[in-house]
Amino acid sequence: MGGTEPLLARYRGLICDLDGVVYRGPSAVPHAVESLNEATARGLSVVFATNNASRPPSDVADHLRELGVAGSGWSVVTSSQAAAAYLAERLAPLARVCAVGGPGVAHALAEAGLTPVRVADSAGASVEAVEAVVQGLGYDITWRELAAVGYLVEAGAAWVATNVDLTLPTPYGRAPGNGALVALVQTATSASPHVVGKPKAALFDLARARLGTAPQETLVCGDLLGTDIEGANAAGLDSLFVLSGSSRLRDLALAERRSRPTYVAADVGGLLAPALRLDSTSAEHLVDLGPDDVPCLPSVGDNGRSLQVVIASAWTARDDGRAISGDAQLWERIEQQLGVAGPERPAR
Repeated sequence: MGGTEPLLARYRGLICDLDGVVYRGPSAVPHAVESLNEATARGLSVVFATNNASRPPSDVADHLRELGVAGSGWSVVTSSQAAAAYLAERLAPLARVCAVGGPGVAHALAEAGLTPVRVADSAGASVEAVEAVVQGLGYDITWRELAAVGYLVEAGAAWVATNVDLTLPTPYGRAPGNGALVALVQTATSASPHVVGKPKAALFDLARARLGTAPQETLVCGDLLGTDIEGANAAGLDSLFVLSGSSRLRDLALAERRSRPTYVAADVGGLLAPALRLDSTSAEHLVDLGPDDVPCLPSVGDNGRSLQVVIASAWTARDDGRAISGDAQLWERIEQQLGVAGPERPAR
């Protein structure tokens, strides 16, 4: 079922998500900071990669330091930087690009040697004289800016979306994400954007270039199956799914193959635990489904191994054509029994 070496010993570099993995809003996820500091102290290089394009990397780094993340052995990349890198390879230096979103969008374009143009700072005629538009998340985006995106792409400007996450976690619940705003523009145009954020490869490629690691030396850690884990699989990278964020144990048990991680843990502290690959669970260790169509809990083993067995058993049953219950309450009960429910569950 796996060796005793810690998971981090198998890799040189980690691409780590932020929301739901390291922090939830202004607060750190329990055990995350201590675990990441221990991981970097043991020589693991870390790049924090986020789809949230609203802030410059320096602002994100400042937040991480405020939470207690150690000051060396890590860096931050954002989907705004991935968008800027994509355009910098295709446009001339100082090319004018309309920046729609938070400060991180314009900052990334300027950093890449392009000229960001904001709708609010320019007359309509000068905004039209751009070669591309980057649309990222911003908390003060206006109707005028969204309309400008539509006008520009209909006129032939290249359209790059930092990401298309439909929702964004907040302390108050889920809010519309950049994908919702991109979809709004799409309803008024005949165009579709080029997307660079997770689960697309561009952000993973940028992060891995920063790490300087080969694919087999790189691990992705995230809390969202449809972005972090699906993207890692598409990029040919191993992944650690953590239950400290939005996706839950039920989601993992019902995941399609393209969204299945290599490892699972309650939180990022799983980096320091024994490396137990989900696909290495042997047949004799699998458990049966109970009468409620969810896996029975193993009778022996610690919570890490029990978690591995429950998910491997659910996947095996599903792949064999057996029905697995999607009842959220049943899976929440299993989370509680395994000690992975987390102190702050998302509101339902």
